[in-house]
Amino acid sequence: MVDIYKLLKDAENAVQLTIGEVRLPNGTHLTNVRIDTPEDERQFRDLMSAATPSSPAQTVRATSSVERKMHHRDDFFGHQMEVHLADLERGGRDKKTLMESRHTLTLFRGIVGNKVVSELNADHCRTFFDAVVHWPRHATKRQEFAGLGIRETIAKAKAMGEPPPAAATLEKHRQRLSTFINWARRNKLIADNPLHGLVRQKKDVTQDDTGRPFTQDELNAVFEPNAFSAWSKGSAHRYWVPILALYSGARVTELSQLYVADIEVVQGVPGFHINKRFPGQKLKNAGSRRFVPLAQPVLDCGFLAFVEGLKAKGQMRLFPDLPNNDGLGFGRQMSKQFGAYIKKRGITEEGMGMHAFRHTLATRLVAAKVSKDVIARITGHMREGDVLTRYYIDEPTLIERAEAVAKFIPLVTLTSFIAERSL
Repeated sequence: MVDIYKLLKDAENAVQLTIGEVRLPNGTHLTNVRIDTPEDERQFRDLMSAATPSSPAQTVRATSSVERKMHHRDDFFGHQMEVHLADLERGGRDKKTLMESRHTLTLFRGIVGNKVVSELNADHCRTFFDAVVHWPRHATKRQEFAGLGIRETIAKAKAMGEPPPAAATLEKHRQRLSTFINWARRNKLIADNPLHGLVRQKKDVTQDDTGRPFTQDELNAVFEPNAFSAWSKGSAHRYWVPILALYSGARVTELSQLYVADIEVVQGVPGFHINKRFPGQKLKNAGSRRFVPLAQPVLDCGFLAFVEGLKAKGQMRLFPDLPNNDGLGFGRQMSKQFGAYIKKRGITEEGMGMHAFRHTLATRLVAAKVSKDVIARITGHMREGDVLTRYYIDEPTLIERAEAVAKFIPLVTLTSFIAERSL
């Protein structure tokens, strides 16, 4: 027989409940059941109540007992986490922020337990930080961690000697937890901030690097005419996004979300707007808003003719085949497709992808004696005292930026878009 009320209590209070295999009194057979969230708890309680072989009176008493046990559930971390995330969504935070916040807070609950929020203290935070350094990368996608709870996953990863997350990742965990705690204080759920007494992790400057530029051999491999044409044939985004990234240093999301109306000629300089004017567009930060001149090799490949063709068809987006189904940005599919392509071209180093084009452009422009201020205006990096939040086209420096782009010479061979489509 199954102690149903013990299971219900475990579902309410446990860090994480995993049922390997059990047959309930009514014959229901359960295997590999995991309870991580308040919604899991609700569904589990309903299942248990339905499986209880009792008279109507006993069922009422059982339900009443469960409700009494759950009476103070609103005070617990699991419930308030959901309220906090709902507030973030209501406040207009994008889906990526919500997903990452949920990840951090779920790990916290799994490591520390479903505590009453008002009782959280510095030791709970220390326990979290000491454990989360062992959380393995891509844990939910790896077979060796399948079916394991959060604590079990951490213990196994620790035993396996998994490398720790980057310092930036740990800092993001702290920031998301801090956001929740500050929210809880504003809502009078907790009196003091338990993070205030903790010493912040020392910044490791060796981990600040977000990647490296492509080498010349790698660029040649990516844009080798036969391979690149075969991979991009029939796909406008596969052809144009890598070329635009190479000659502009723009982020993959920025390019993937472009609309036809973003392509414009300003003061005789053709270029594209990185902005948040149309549905689905987003900006990484205020300094990201800018007008990027188009390099001559991009024009020579027929880019403006491609844009005019879309206008003639009444197409709104530049790359309509790139979806944003999960709300995390139009660039996710492009990143995956490009990542798979360069691996086949022999570029297998961890972390290499579209972002390497930003490093490539910036590194070579520095070598060409272009000022860092001008480079930042092209790539959209934040600058001290940035005025581009209001004047993002910045016409007085437009010609200077166009001249800077012209100094970027990647030494690759490109076929025109029309020629590529006809192969």
